[in-house]
Amino acid sequence: MKKKLLPLLALFLCFLFTGCDEEAPNFDYNRDAMVSQSKNLVDQCYNLTDLEKDYVLSDGEDYMKDLVNGLQQTENTDKVGKLVGYDTSGDSVSITNSSDGTVICSVIAKFENRDARINITYKENKAYRIQKEGIRNQLVQAGYDPDEYARMNGYPSVESFLDEYIKQYVGLQPYIPTECEVTAVYSTSELLVNGAKNMGVGMGVVFLVLIFIAFIISLLKFVPRLFGQGEKKTAKQAAQPAQGEKPVLPQPPVITASVPAVGEEVQDTELIAVITAALHAYLSEADTVSHPPAYTASNDGLVVRSIRRVK
Repeated sequence: MKKKLLPLLALFLCFLFTGCDEEAPNFDYNRDAMVSQSKNLVDQCYNLTDLEKDYVLSDGEDYMKDLVNGLQQTENTDKVGKLVGYDTSGDSVSITNSSDGTVICSVIAKFENRDARINITYKENKAYRIQKEGIRNQLVQAGYDPDEYARMNGYPSVESFLDEYIKQYVGLQPYIPTECEVTAVYSTSELLVNGAKNMGVGMGVVFLVLIFIAFIISLLKFVPRLFGQGEKKTAKQAAQPAQGEKPVLPQPPVITASVPAVGEEVQDTELIAVITAALHAYLSEADTVSHPPAYTASNDGLVVRSIRRVK
Protein backbone atom coordinates (compact mmCIF):
# COMPACT_ATOMS: atom_id res chain seq x y z
CA MET A 1 0.00 0.00 0.00
CA LYS A 2 2.86 2.37 0.83
CA LYS A 3 4.47 1.77 -2.56
CA LYS A 4 1.25 2.88 -4.26
CA LEU A 5 0.85 6.01 -2.12
CA LEU A 6 4.40 7.30 -2.61
CA PRO A 7 4.04 8.10 -6.36
CA LEU A 8 0.71 9.82 -5.72
CA LEU A 9 2.23 11.91 -2.93
CA ALA A 10 5.18 12.89 -5.12
CA LEU A 11 2.83 13.92 -7.94
CA PHE A 12 0.74 16.01 -5.54
CA LEU A 13 3.84 17.81 -4.25
CA CYS A 14 4.96 18.59 -7.82
CA PHE A 15 1.61 20.20 -8.58
CA LEU A 16 1.71 22.09 -5.31
CA PHE A 17 5.18 23.53 -5.91
CA THR A 18 4.32 24.40 -9.48
CA GLY A 19 1.28 26.37 -8.36
CA CYS A 20 3.35 28.21 -5.77
CA ASP A 21 5.92 29.22 -8.39
CA GLU A 22 3.22 30.62 -10.69
CA GLU A 23 1.62 32.69 -7.92
CA ALA A 24 4.89 34.13 -6.61
CA PRO A 25 5.75 37.46 -8.32
CA ASN A 26 8.94 37.65 -10.34
CA PHE A 27 9.68 40.98 -8.64
CA ASP A 28 7.91 43.37 -6.28
CA TYR A 29 5.51 45.61 -8.15
CA ASN A 30 2.68 48.00 -7.42
CA ARG A 31 -0.45 47.10 -9.36
CA ASP A 32 -1.77 50.65 -9.61
CA ALA A 33 1.62 52.01 -10.64
CA MET A 34 2.01 49.39 -13.37
CA VAL A 35 -1.50 50.03 -14.73
CA SER A 36 -0.88 53.78 -14.67
CA GLN A 37 2.40 53.37 -16.53
CA SER A 38 0.66 51.19 -19.14
CA LYS A 39 -2.06 53.77 -19.76
CA ASN A 40 0.49 56.58 -20.04
CA LEU A 41 2.49 54.55 -22.53
CA VAL A 42 -0.58 53.87 -24.69
CA ASP A 43 -1.59 57.55 -24.60
CA GLN A 44 1.93 58.58 -25.55
CA CYS A 45 2.02 56.33 -28.62
CA TYR A 46 -1.57 57.08 -29.64
CA ASN A 47 -1.04 60.88 -29.63
CA LEU A 48 2.11 60.80 -31.76
CA THR A 49 2.10 62.78 -34.99
CA ASP A 50 2.72 61.10 -38.33
CA LEU A 51 6.31 62.35 -38.37
CA GLU A 52 6.91 61.05 -34.85
CA LYS A 53 5.37 57.68 -35.76
CA ASP A 54 7.72 57.37 -38.73
CA TYR A 55 10.68 58.11 -36.46
CA VAL A 56 9.53 55.53 -33.88
CA LEU A 57 8.99 52.85 -36.54
CA SER A 58 12.45 53.44 -37.99
CA ASP A 59 14.66 54.26 -34.98
CA GLY A 60 12.50 53.70 -31.88
CA GLU A 61 12.59 50.98 -29.25
CA ASP A 62 11.15 47.58 -30.10
CA TYR A 63 8.26 47.87 -27.65
CA MET A 64 7.37 51.29 -29.09
CA LYS A 65 7.34 49.82 -32.62
CA ASP A 66 5.07 46.99 -31.48
CA LEU A 67 2.65 49.37 -29.78
CA VAL A 68 2.48 51.86 -32.69
CA ASN A 69 2.03 49.06 -35.23
CA GLY A 70 -0.66 47.41 -33.09
CA LEU A 71 -2.62 50.64 -32.68
CA GLN A 72 -2.44 51.36 -36.41
CA GLN A 73 -3.57 47.84 -37.29
CA THR A 74 -6.58 47.92 -35.00
CA GLU A 75 -7.53 51.32 -36.38
CA ASN A 76 -7.17 50.35 -40.07
CA THR A 77 -8.23 46.69 -40.02
CA ASP A 78 -10.60 46.36 -37.06
CA LYS A 79 -12.05 49.89 -37.39
CA VAL A 80 -12.01 50.51 -33.64
CA GLY A 81 -12.32 54.28 -33.95
CA LYS A 82 -10.88 56.85 -31.56
CA LEU A 83 -9.54 56.12 -28.09
CA VAL A 84 -11.98 57.29 -25.39
CA GLY A 85 -10.65 55.73 -22.19
CA TYR A 86 -9.72 52.59 -20.27
CA ASP A 87 -11.58 49.89 -18.35
CA THR A 88 -9.69 49.06 -15.14
CA SER A 89 -12.51 47.44 -13.20
CA GLY A 90 -12.80 43.82 -12.12
CA ASP A 91 -11.23 41.28 -14.45
CA SER A 92 -10.46 43.86 -17.13
CA VAL A 93 -6.95 44.25 -15.70
CA SER A 94 -4.72 41.21 -15.17
CA ILE A 95 -1.08 40.94 -14.16
CA THR A 96 0.65 37.61 -14.70
CA ASN A 97 4.18 36.31 -14.42
CA SER A 98 6.16 35.19 -17.44
CA SER A 99 8.66 32.35 -17.59
CA ASP A 100 11.60 34.66 -18.33
CA GLY A 101 11.25 36.66 -15.11
CA THR A 102 9.06 39.44 -16.53
CA VAL A 103 5.51 40.53 -15.68
CA ILE A 104 2.70 40.99 -18.23
CA CYS A 105 0.18 43.74 -17.54
CA SER A 106 -3.06 43.50 -19.54
CA VAL A 107 -5.48 46.43 -19.77
CA ILE A 108 -8.62 47.13 -21.82
CA ALA A 109 -8.54 50.25 -23.97
CA LYS A 110 -12.00 51.51 -24.88
CA PHE A 111 -12.45 52.86 -28.42
CA GLU A 112 -15.53 54.27 -30.12
CA ASN A 113 -16.50 51.13 -32.06
CA ARG A 114 -14.70 48.27 -30.32
CA ASP A 115 -12.50 47.60 -27.30
CA ALA A 116 -8.91 46.43 -27.58
CA ARG A 117 -6.78 44.46 -25.14
CA ILE A 118 -3.24 45.77 -24.69
CA ASN A 119 -0.61 43.48 -23.16
CA ILE A 120 2.66 45.11 -22.06
CA THR A 121 5.57 43.06 -20.72
CA TYR A 122 7.70 44.70 -18.01
CA LYS A 123 10.94 43.94 -16.26
CA GLU A 124 12.18 45.45 -13.04
CA ASN A 125 14.00 48.78 -13.22
CA LYS A 126 16.73 48.34 -10.66
CA ALA A 127 17.99 51.90 -11.16
CA TYR A 128 14.57 53.17 -10.04
CA ARG A 129 14.74 51.10 -6.87
CA ILE A 130 18.26 52.34 -6.12
CA GLN A 131 17.18 55.95 -6.67
CA LYS A 132 14.20 55.44 -4.36
CA GLU A 133 16.32 54.08 -1.55
CA GLY A 134 18.78 56.96 -2.01
CA ILE A 135 16.09 59.63 -1.59
CA ARG A 136 14.72 57.87 1.49
CA ASN A 137 18.18 57.83 3.08
CA GLN A 138 18.64 61.52 2.26
CA LEU A 139 15.43 62.36 4.13
CA VAL A 140 16.59 60.35 7.15
CA GLN A 141 20.01 62.01 7.10
CA ALA A 142 18.35 65.44 6.89
CA GLY A 143 16.43 64.65 10.11
CA TYR A 144 13.02 64.00 8.55
CA ASP A 145 10.75 61.10 9.14
CA PRO A 146 9.93 59.84 5.60
CA ASP A 147 6.30 59.03 6.42
CA GLU A 148 5.75 62.33 8.21
CA TYR A 149 7.43 64.23 5.39
CA ALA A 150 5.16 62.59 2.83
CA ARG A 151 2.00 63.48 4.81
CA MET A 152 3.22 67.05 5.19
CA ASN A 153 3.43 67.34 1.41
CA GLY A 154 -0.05 65.89 0.85
CA TYR A 155 0.80 62.27 -0.02
CA PRO A 156 -0.87 59.33 1.75
CA SER A 157 2.39 57.35 2.04
CA VAL A 158 6.09 57.76 1.53
CA GLU A 159 5.98 55.29 -1.38
CA SER A 160 3.58 57.43 -3.40
CA PHE A 161 5.68 60.51 -2.58
CA LEU A 162 8.88 58.85 -3.76
CA ASP A 163 7.23 57.55 -6.93
CA GLU A 164 5.91 60.96 -7.89
CA TYR A 165 9.18 62.69 -6.98
CA ILE A 166 11.32 60.33 -9.11
CA LYS A 167 8.97 60.59 -12.09
CA GLN A 168 8.96 64.39 -12.09
CA TYR A 169 12.52 65.24 -11.11
CA VAL A 170 14.57 62.18 -12.06
CA GLY A 171 12.65 60.91 -15.10
CA LEU A 172 12.70 57.22 -14.23
CA GLN A 173 9.90 54.68 -14.43
CA PRO A 174 9.57 51.82 -11.91
CA TYR A 175 9.24 49.23 -14.69
CA ILE A 176 10.91 48.88 -18.09
CA PRO A 177 8.62 47.78 -20.96
CA THR A 178 10.08 45.17 -23.31
CA GLU A 179 7.18 43.95 -25.49
CA CYS A 180 3.72 45.16 -26.46
CA GLU A 181 0.73 43.47 -28.09
CA VAL A 182 -2.57 45.01 -29.22
CA THR A 183 -5.57 42.84 -30.18
CA ALA A 184 -9.16 43.85 -30.88
CA VAL A 185 -11.79 42.25 -28.64
CA TYR A 186 -14.50 40.27 -30.46
CA SER A 187 -17.50 38.54 -28.94
CA THR A 188 -18.10 34.80 -29.28
CA SER A 189 -20.88 35.29 -31.84
CA GLU A 190 -18.65 37.53 -33.96
CA LEU A 191 -15.84 34.98 -33.84
CA LEU A 192 -18.22 32.21 -34.96
CA VAL A 193 -19.58 34.31 -37.83
CA ASN A 194 -16.08 35.29 -38.98
CA GLY A 195 -14.97 31.66 -38.76
CA ALA A 196 -17.94 30.53 -40.87
CA LYS A 197 -17.17 33.21 -43.45
CA ASN A 198 -13.54 32.20 -43.67
CA MET A 199 -14.48 28.53 -43.99
CA GLY A 200 -17.00 29.30 -46.74
CA VAL A 201 -14.51 31.37 -48.70
CA GLY A 202 -11.84 28.69 -48.35
CA MET A 203 -14.13 25.86 -49.45
CA GLY A 204 -15.44 27.95 -52.34
CA VAL A 205 -11.95 28.64 -53.61
CA VAL A 206 -11.06 24.94 -53.36
CA PHE A 207 -14.14 23.86 -55.35
CA LEU A 208 -13.53 26.51 -58.00
CA VAL A 209 -9.96 25.31 -58.43
CA LEU A 210 -11.13 21.69 -58.71
CA ILE A 211 -13.73 22.63 -61.35
CA PHE A 212 -11.08 24.53 -63.30
CA ILE A 213 -8.72 21.54 -63.17
CA ALA A 214 -11.49 19.22 -64.38
CA PHE A 215 -12.21 21.60 -67.28
CA ILE A 216 -8.52 21.65 -68.26
CA ILE A 217 -8.37 17.85 -68.16
CA SER A 218 -11.45 17.63 -70.42
CA LEU A 219 -9.65 19.76 -73.03
CA LEU A 220 -6.66 17.42 -73.21
CA LYS A 221 -8.46 15.20 -75.76
CA PHE A 222 -8.25 18.01 -78.33
CA VAL A 223 -4.48 18.40 -77.99
CA PRO A 224 -3.58 15.71 -80.60
CA ARG A 225 -5.79 17.43 -83.19
CA LEU A 226 -3.84 20.66 -82.75
CA PHE A 227 -0.69 18.88 -83.91
CA GLY A 228 -2.41 16.98 -86.81
CA GLN A 229 -2.19 13.61 -85.17
CA GLY A 230 -5.90 12.94 -84.97
CA GLU A 231 -6.40 12.23 -88.73
CA LYS A 232 -3.63 9.72 -89.05
CA LYS A 233 -4.89 6.14 -89.10
CA THR A 234 -3.14 2.93 -89.63
CA ALA A 235 -4.07 0.56 -92.42
CA LYS A 236 -5.64 -1.78 -89.91
CA GLN A 237 -7.85 1.04 -88.51
CA ALA A 238 -8.86 2.12 -92.02
CA ALA A 239 -9.90 -1.40 -92.87
CA GLN A 240 -12.09 -1.65 -89.77
CA PRO A 241 -15.73 -0.59 -90.28
CA ALA A 242 -17.11 2.47 -88.61
CA GLN A 243 -19.13 2.21 -85.44
CA GLY A 244 -22.64 0.95 -86.17
CA GLU A 245 -21.79 -0.36 -89.60
CA LYS A 246 -21.72 -4.07 -90.47
CA PRO A 247 -18.46 -5.40 -91.88
CA VAL A 248 -18.54 -6.37 -95.54
CA LEU A 249 -17.05 -9.80 -95.97
CA PRO A 250 -15.84 -11.02 -99.36
CA GLN A 251 -18.09 -13.54 -100.99
CA PRO A 252 -16.47 -16.92 -101.44
CA PRO A 253 -16.07 -17.95 -105.07
CA VAL A 254 -18.29 -20.57 -106.61
CA ILE A 255 -16.27 -23.66 -107.09
CA THR A 256 -17.39 -25.99 -109.79
CA ALA A 257 -15.77 -29.32 -109.99
CA SER A 258 -16.81 -32.56 -111.46
CA VAL A 259 -17.84 -35.04 -108.85
CA PRO A 260 -17.00 -38.59 -109.78
CA ALA A 261 -19.82 -41.07 -109.85
CA VAL A 262 -20.21 -43.72 -107.25
CA GLY A 263 -17.77 -46.47 -107.68
CA GLU A 264 -15.59 -44.43 -110.05
CA GLU A 265 -12.01 -44.35 -109.03
CA VAL A 266 -10.52 -40.89 -108.40
CA GLN A 267 -6.89 -40.30 -108.90
CA ASP A 268 -5.00 -38.51 -106.09
CA THR A 269 -3.44 -36.04 -108.44
CA GLU A 270 -6.79 -34.98 -109.84
CA LEU A 271 -8.26 -34.45 -106.35
CA ILE A 272 -5.27 -32.40 -105.25
CA ALA A 273 -5.49 -30.26 -108.38
CA VAL A 274 -9.19 -29.55 -107.82
CA ILE A 275 -8.72 -28.53 -104.16
CA THR A 276 -5.70 -26.39 -104.94
CA ALA A 277 -7.49 -24.57 -107.71
CA ALA A 278 -10.48 -23.85 -105.48
CA LEU A 279 -8.34 -22.45 -102.66
CA HIS A 280 -6.32 -20.33 -105.04
CA ALA A 281 -9.45 -18.85 -106.57
CA TYR A 282 -10.94 -18.08 -103.15
CA LEU A 283 -7.80 -16.39 -101.76
CA SER A 284 -7.10 -14.37 -104.89
CA GLU A 285 -10.57 -12.73 -104.80
CA ALA A 286 -10.27 -11.71 -101.09
CA ASP A 287 -9.53 -8.14 -100.06
CA THR A 288 -5.85 -7.34 -100.43
CA VAL A 289 -5.87 -5.18 -97.28
CA SER A 290 -7.35 -7.70 -94.92
CA HIS A 291 -5.98 -10.72 -96.87
CA PRO A 292 -2.47 -10.05 -98.16
CA PRO A 293 -1.11 -12.14 -101.05
CA ALA A 294 0.38 -15.64 -100.85
CA TYR A 295 -1.04 -18.10 -98.36
CA THR A 296 -2.46 -15.71 -95.75
CA ALA A 297 -5.27 -16.57 -93.40
CA SER A 298 -8.86 -16.37 -94.53
CA ASN A 299 -11.65 -14.70 -92.56
CA ASP A 300 -12.11 -17.84 -90.51
CA GLY A 301 -8.40 -18.04 -89.70
CA LEU A 302 -7.75 -21.11 -91.89
CA VAL A 303 -4.24 -21.37 -93.38
CA VAL A 304 -3.51 -24.12 -95.92
CA ARG A 305 0.17 -24.91 -96.09
CA SER A 306 0.20 -28.41 -97.53
CA ILE A 307 -2.17 -31.15 -98.64
CA ARG A 308 -1.38 -34.80 -98.12
CA ARG A 309 -3.30 -37.95 -98.14
CA VAL A 310 -4.33 -39.43 -94.83
CA LYS A 311 -4.42 -43.20 -94.68
